[in-house]
Amino acid sequence: MAPTYGFAPWLSGGLLGRWRRQLVAELLPPAAGQPVLMVDLMAGGADLWPALRRYLGASLQLTAVDFSASMLARACRHAAGPKLTLHPADALATGLPAGRAHAVTCAFGLKTLAPADYIALAHEAARLLQPGGQLALLEVVLPARGWLRRLLPAYLDLLMPVMRRLCPAAAVHAALAGYLRRGPDLGQLRHALRQAGFGALRQQQLWPGCAVLLTAELTGAR
Repeated sequence: MAPTYGFAPWLSGGLLGRWRRQLVAELLPPAAGQPVLMVDLMAGGADLWPALRRYLGASLQLTAVDFSASMLARACRHAAGPKLTLHPADALATGLPAGRAHAVTCAFGLKTLAPADYIALAHEAARLLQPGGQLALLEVVLPARGWLRRLLPAYLDLLMPVMRRLCPAAAVHAALAGYLRRGPDLGQLRHALRQAGFGALRQQQLWPGCAVLLTAELTGAR
């Protein structure tokens, strides 16, 4: 999806940016003058960077992890200085140093994982974090009931033929409908996080009800 990922904000009507800002707002503000070391897993084009930078300022040092060279090439537009490091790696085994990050984030990557991968993701996030470090996971979901549950798949099903006609390369975005219908297994995800030593789990449904933000704190033994 990298060559046409610029369509994503338009497809969502601006909601992706709104939800990213809500994720960032859940992070604890840093102590004055202290550096904030963060890791963004499945970072894609580092689209979380602008919101993080506005919120955390010059104290932020972010490592954006993605195994797609094409996505990291998109992220290069943000990487004008030493505060953002692009790290090509699998989010389940990053190879980054252990116990250093104040926070680990993942926005819109969960849908690409099988539930069997949640344990590896949770343990890798726990390995990267300092004790007391924060985890924030954001994903688009199909609501359990209501008009949005019917509208969202219908919207994507109608929109994709139009996109294919206007830009054939964008046809790959049709996979989003399948991801949405399958959705993340949030129960299994919470279980995996607890097994990896996370506590203070909080799950929020974000307006208008088709995104979930899950936050947690590394409190237990890994």
